[in-house]
Amino acid sequence: MGFIVLIILEVKPEKVEDFKSRLLEAAATYRKDPETVDWTVQQDLENANKFVLIEKYEKESSLTDIHRKNPIYQETMDFIVTSIVGSIEKHFIHT
Repeated sequence: MGFIVLIILEVKPEKVEDFKSRLLEAAATYRKDPETVDWTVQQDLENANKFVLIEKYEKESSLTDIHRKNPIYQETMDFIVTSIVGSIEKHFIHT
């Protein structure tokens, strides 16, 4: 069984380009983690400030046992938190 994390957020207008660039770099790193099936950054076509992060893992424990232990995880989370407007909307899906 697989596990998907869907994250929806809105970025401050002045941070959009930096956000996209840094998250695409992070995605390339996260895709190399064991048990990570895919990790993508999607930008809304109607509102360029909105993004969806789609994280696909082999199993739910991959998120906590591997992804969150990646050396860039905390730095990435800190950057996300300081770049967004409002809160992070998270959805967890078993496949």
